[in-house]
Parts: sequence; C-alpha cells; structure tokens
Amino acid sequence: MARSIVCKVTPVASARRDISWCFQPIFVWLRILGIDLNPRNRKAISIYGFLMLLVGTWAQFENTSVIFWKLSLPQNDTHALNISTSNTNNWNIEVDFANHFCLIVFVSPTVFYVARNQWQLLWNLIVNFDSTYCQLDHNQLRKKLSIGVVTLLLEISSTLYALLVILPDFKQESSLRKFVTVFAFFAKILPISSLVWYCYVAWLSSLFYEAIQRDIDRTCEVKKEELRRWKCSLVLAGEVVNGINECFGLILLISVTHFVVDFIVHSFYLINNVSITSRFRMGIALANMLRKLTMFWFVTCIPTEILHKASSVANSLRKINCLGMDLRNQVSFLALDILQSLPRISALGYFDINFELLPKMIGTTLTYVIILYQFHSSEESDVNQST
Repeated sequence: MARSIVCKVTPVASARRDISWCFQPIFVWLRILGIDLNPRNRKAISIYGFLMLLVGTWAQFENTSVIFWKLSLPQNDTHALNISTSNTNNWNIEVDFANHFCLIVFVSPTVFYVARNQWQLLWNLIVNFDSTYCQLDHNQLRKKLSIGVVTLLLEISSTLYALLVILPDFKQESSLRKFVTVFAFFAKILPISSLVWYCYVAWLSSLFYEAIQRDIDRTCEVKKEELRRWKCSLVLAGEVVNGINECFGLILLISVTHFVVDFIVHSFYLINNVSITSRFRMGIALANMLRKLTMFWFVTCIPTEILHKASSVANSLRKINCLGMDLRNQVSFLALDILQSLPRISALGYFDINFELLPKMIGTTLTYVIILYQFHSSEESDVNQST
C-alpha cells in the first residue's frame, strides 16, 4: 500500500469504474456479516444485521461464561478444563478469554452503529474528493485493496484451525452447545473485518494527500485558481481524516488494546510451553502471532503514512515559484498551516495511532512476559519445596 497511480482529472469511462467499485469486495463481505454500507440497500438488510449482532453477542456471552465456569472447577471435576495447575497460567488463560470477549462484544455493536449513522457522511467526502480533485486509477486501486482479502482469509483459516483443535470434545456437547461455540469462534471475524475496512479508508486518504502533492509538483507557476483548488482539496482531505476519527476512534481504541494484551498473553503461552508443544503447533502459533503483528503494523503504519504525505505537501508548497509577493505569502501561510495542523488519526483522542505504537507494544510485551514468567517460576519452586 505504499505507491499509487494518480492521473489528471478525466471523465470516468465506465459507471462501474469509480471509487465504489474499488470498495465493492469489502462492501459485499461486510454485508454478508450483516453490516450494510450501501444506503440504497440498508432497509433490506438492517433486520438481518441486527439479528446477526444479537445472536453473535449472545453466543459470545454464553461461550465465555461456560469457559469461565469450567476454569473455576477443581481439576478432578469431569467438567473442568484441565489446562494447567499453575495459578499464573490460569490467570493468563482467563485474561485471554476476557480480552477476546471485550473485543467482540464492544466492537461489533460499534461497527453496526457506525455503518448506520456515521459512515455515509465520510463516504460522501471520499466520493466528492475522488470525483472533484483527483482521479485515481481505479483498476490499480482495487488490486492493491485485495491485500485486505488475504488478511480475512488468514483470519478464517486461523478460526477453522482453532475449531479443529477442540473438535474431539464436540462429541460430548449438545447441538445447541456446538452452535454457540462455532458462532462464538467466528464472531471475531467482524472486528477484524472492521479493521480491514479502516485500513482501506485510511490508506485512501493518504493517496488524496499524495494526489495534492503531485498536482503541486507539476505546477510551474502558481495562480489564484491553483491556490484556491489546493486550499479546497486540503480542507476536504482534512475532513476525511476527521471523519475517520469519528467513525473508527472507538474501534481503534478497543482493537489496539486487544492487540497489546493478546500479544502479551500468547507470548507467555509460547515461552512457557515451548518444551511440551509439538513443532507443528508451535509453527502454527508463531504464524498466528506473525499474522497479528502484521495486522497491527498496517493499523499503525497507515496513519504515519498520512502524516508523512501531508508534510510532503507542505514541502512541495515551499519549493514552488510565485509571480507576486501576495501569492508567495499565501503559499507560505498555507504550508505553515499544514505543518501546524498535520492530520492525525487517534484512538478516540486518548493516543495517536502511528508507527511508534509498534516498538512500545514490543517493549510492554517483553516486560509483562518477564514478570509472568517470574511468578510462574516462583510457583514451581514453591511446589518443589513442598514436595
């Protein structure tokens, strides 16, 4: 998602080759999950989406409560989850399930609300910018957006593998219990799909700033018309970023927190069980962590790219030649205004989403894994002394 192809403003040759056509795969996929982003079809699918939301939330509540009940039972009970005798391990498992529960239960209703109340305003800004100020190569754009499809396929594959691992226990469960478990496992696909949706929109906004920069770079002499067009396009691009914050702020806050906790929990799993886990399962676990780390990288890297391209617009403005002192001052003020109000994507205003979160997450993970491992080692030494 680093390079784009931007052309001059030209009439669209085909009615299907517009920005909506580029987003059609994610629109169709979210519609299958019950989230309709097309206002023309909203009435037909709203009931289906609401039912999917209710069933998914109920399944998650039911599945998590049963798991916590089984974890609370003594090890000799027939219904107990005989996973570990270590309190540190059990606490880690409980945090893991609670983390997934919070992601699904809080993000899914948020996605449903955003699709019905906030998305259309943001989408209108995107369509307006694409049709008025720049014309992207929609064929190339759709090919690049297909990266998100790979992310969704990997998430589905991971969920299927998790179900296959617990498949032997399904024979003892009732039909209702099987349905609840399967639905609860696949419920995580909607929050991950919302992050792919966010990455699509955020990356597109970075292309808007790149289009403005290219327009500035190919301008030999600045006139009032060009300056007015740049001001309007920068205002509209800034409104797109503000719309992203309004639509995805809460989703990003919950999702980034989930990624950090998930990375800590599964890092402890790997380190603590490396000697008793088969090579195949260890490879699968490492592949899943790499997949999640890649997803986190996209979530944090794209806002950094927006910031970088907006700064490049200001640098390009400083290099152009102006005929009059008045225009030169206006261009200088415009470049200064861009640098003073750079577009930023934040998690509901609590912290900025940028590439700096990645090393912070790795440092936090190492710190907590060391603390957990010390607690676990202390428990093992106490057990050995008592025996």
